[in-house]
Amino acid sequence: VEPDWPVYGLNIAFGWPLPNQLKEPYEDLYQELLTLGPDVYVYPYHQTHVTVMTLVNFKKYKNPNTEKMRNFEKFVPKIISLISRELPGKFKPFKIDVGWPVLLKNTVILPILNQTEDVYRFRKKVSPLLKKLFPREIIELPDPKFIHSTILRFIKPPSDVKGFRAKIESMAVKHRIGEAVINELLLTSETKPYMRDGDVIHCFKLGD
Repeated sequence: VEPDWPVYGLNIAFGWPLPNQLKEPYEDLYQELLTLGPDVYVYPYHQTHVTVMTLVNFKKYKNPNTEKMRNFEKFVPKIISLISRELPGKFKPFKIDVGWPVLLKNTVILPILNQTEDVYRFRKKVSPLLKKLFPREIIELPDPKFIHSTILRFIKPPSDVKGFRAKIESMAVKHRIGEAVINELLLTSETKPYMRDGDVIHCFKLGD
């Protein structure tokens, strides 16, 4: 996907960007990842985020026309109402523990631990309710317990995969990002791929 293509997506997310106390350790990692060269795109701090649930997949809607976007935007008040009904008393601020960078097939991610499983419970509770609004759009998560933040994507696959993996692993041991508390979820629009641009449509405060 071209990074500057206009797209349209809707997501539930948090940490866009990651909490402020994680900014300094993340930017230390960011500077080191930049040394990997021009064939990778490293997310600057302000683009970091954690997707809880994808409602409208931007990959399906490149160069969206105004009518299509308006059709999706009609669902926004219903989404806000539905989630707002589910949050009070059930979902409170929760702690995340952001780990070391890990190389997957074509990305580098930061795995995130949420020991109290708040994200998992939210996904399990809200996903079937949202499916009624988006029967063709909402994406099933292969593992509702898996939480991560993508921080690097390949512009061009590395010619030496083993060497690249070794570099990531050597960086990883120096860059555990740390812990933070999440006190809000976000309904976001996505107007450039991988949330490189978009807006916070609504902020759901956690707790009473």
